[in-house]
Amino acid sequence: MRPLPLLLAPLLLSAGVAGATPLTVEVRFDLHGVLVNRAAPSALTLHGPGRAPLPVRLSGPASVTHPESFGLLLPVRVTLPAAPAGELRLRGPLFVCGLRERVCRRVDLNLPVPVTAGAARVTVTDADLAPRRSLWPGR
Repeated sequence: MRPLPLLLAPLLLSAGVAGATPLTVEVRFDLHGVLVNRAAPSALTLHGPGRAPLPVRLSGPASVTHPESFGLLLPVRVTLPAAPAGELRLRGPLFVCGLRERVCRRVDLNLPVPVTAGAARVTVTDADLAPRRSLWPGR
């Protein structure tokens, strides 16, 4: 019996190498009151324990009224070799412009990604990208 493979087995299992079921993470965008700037350095990533962050590529058609922005963001699927042992999070900066208030800003997104029954889905909404209100007016 060789002790080295026995010592590596837990590491291989946790890394998703030894026959674990892959997990597909779907990120959806349900945005109506904001547009995401296509030229700005928005960079969403999927974070999980013990894994390098995985990029979530933003794509979609340009807005008819604001060609510098996405008119619609298409859903993105990212496949992990195995379900993580802990919480998944969607993080990163998004550069958005509000259609009603006509103000552009950077929003640092940090959303949990629920995993249920072997599937993981998160939907980014206008509420997730709303400006944070200050407790101190005028600051």
